[in-house]
Amino acid sequence: MTSRTKLPLVLIGSGPGIGSNVASVFAAKRFDNVALIARDSQRLERDRHSVEEAAPSATVKTYAVDITDSEKFVSVLNQVSSEFGPPECVYFNAARVIPSELFKFTNDELVYDFKITCTALHDAANWALPHLLKLANSGDKSVRPSLLVTSSLLPIDPIPQLFALSATKASQKNMVQSLSKIYTPQGVHIGLVVVGGPVDPNSANLNPAKIAERAWEFFEGANWWDEKKFEVEIEP
Repeated sequence: MTSRTKLPLVLIGSGPGIGSNVASVFAAKRFDNVALIARDSQRLERDRHSVEEAAPSATVKTYAVDITDSEKFVSVLNQVSSEFGPPECVYFNAARVIPSELFKFTNDELVYDFKITCTALHDAANWALPHLLKLANSGDKSVRPSLLVTSSLLPIDPIPQLFALSATKASQKNMVQSLSKIYTPQGVHIGLVVVGGPVDPNSANLNPAKIAERAWEFFEGANWWDEKKFEVEIEP
């Protein structure tokens, strides 16, 4: 059984689906400190209550910020490490899922989606990796320094009606693969939680609670440092 830790979980892209469920499962099983980051402060409060119900002993703090604003986003991340200490796990779940029709979705909207999915992840990784590498080199075998990202099948099977999300998710996967090639051999688990279809509360496998459990198994796995464990795919 995984021991508990004071090192925080930082959940970027909190929400009523995958985000709050991942935070709830991780807090119930390991993390005494949880930082939830999203744009909507009211939604964050609802998510905080959900996590606290799942893990009454956990300290849960919320941080409302537009992650496409790099300066403000990095400032919040620095605030998190100042208040909680260095993260053990950063879970990136931010994305904008809206219809986008080829040649009708504006360039500005496409760039905005790229900022959510890729630029913000780049900022988060740039902030997190020095902390995670320090943990990896600490000699403490109980820690699991990790950067995990929610992904999908869109990088290999794009949906034309969601071309913007498909394109940015493909770019995001490429970035995570590059990070993994560099940092997984150094002891930081970097990988993708690949959701193999639309998230549906009524689905046996693709409901948010089940996805969160699979994400936990991916984080906790005994061979988490193995480069072959770059991704876990959750099938319908």
